[in-house]
Amino acid sequence: MRKALVFAGILGAFLTVACGLQPAPKPGPRVAAAVTVEGVDVGGLARDGVAAALQGLAAARYQPPVNARFADGDGTVMPDKAGRLLDVTATTEAALAAPAGSALPAAYSELEAAVTAADLAAARPAGSYATTILDASPGRMENIRLTAALLNNAAIAAGEEFSFNSRTGEPTRERGFRPAVIFVDGGHGEEVGGGMCQVSSTLYNAVLAAGLRVTERHPHSRPVSYVPPGRDATTYTDKDLRFVNTSRRTLVLRCYVAEKKLAVDIFALPGDA
Repeated sequence: MRKALVFAGILGAFLTVACGLQPAPKPGPRVAAAVTVEGVDVGGLARDGVAAALQGLAAARYQPPVNARFADGDGTVMPDKAGRLLDVTATTEAALAAPAGSALPAAYSELEAAVTAADLAAARPAGSYATTILDASPGRMENIRLTAALLNNAAIAAGEEFSFNSRTGEPTRERGFRPAVIFVDGGHGEEVGGGMCQVSSTLYNAVLAAGLRVTERHPHSRPVSYVPPGRDATTYTDKDLRFVNTSRRTLVLRCYVAEKKLAVDIFALPGDA
C-alpha cells in the first residue's frame, strides 16, 4: 500500500511537470528564395528579418514633405510637395506572399505637408507694414535682402515668443553679409550687417499692427528716416526685438524686398484653435 502511494506521488509530480512543458513554437513563414525588394535580397528571411533588411532602403528612399512657402524674391506662394515613406509592414507582407524569384517594388505611404498652398491661400492677414529703402547702396541692399529671406516663412505657434536675433543669427561675411552704414555714438560708421535694423523696424511695426505683445525693443541712438519717430527697433548682439504670439493661431511671416520697398506681412493660418 505504501509503495502504491509513493508511486502515485511520483507519477503525480511527473504529470505536473509534464503538463507545464510548452510545445516548441512553430516557425513563422519565410520569404521564398531569391525574392528582392528594389534590389534588396530578402529571400529566405522571416518577418522580422525582412523588416530589418528594409530599414536601410527605407532611409535611402525617404522623401520629406515640403511645406508651401512664400518666395523670397516677391512673396508669391510656392506650392507644397508631398513626401513619401516606405511602408515596412506592407512591403514585408508582400515579400512573404511573393513567389520565388520575384523582384518587388516597395510599398510607400504619402506624407502630407504640414502647411499646404491651400492653407496659405486661406490665411488671414493679421498685420502688415512696408518701408522705403532710401539708402540703396549695394552692401545695405544685400544685407536687407538676406535678412528678409531669413525672416521669411518663420512660423510662430500660439503663445510662442519670437526672437529676431535667434532667427537671423549673427551677421558675418561668411554668411554673406556686407559692410554698410550704421549709427555709431550718434554719428555714422560702417559695419558688417548695416541695414538689418530697417528689417527689424519694419517687422516691429507689423507686429504693432497685429496687436501682438512686444517683450523687448530698443530705439536707435537717433531718429531714422524710414519709420515715424518712436517706431524703430534697433538690433545688435546685445539688443533684440522680441514679441509673443498672443493670438490663438499659428502666425507666418512673409518678408520680402520688391525694388526699393521692404514689406513684412503677418498671416494667421487656418485650422488652429
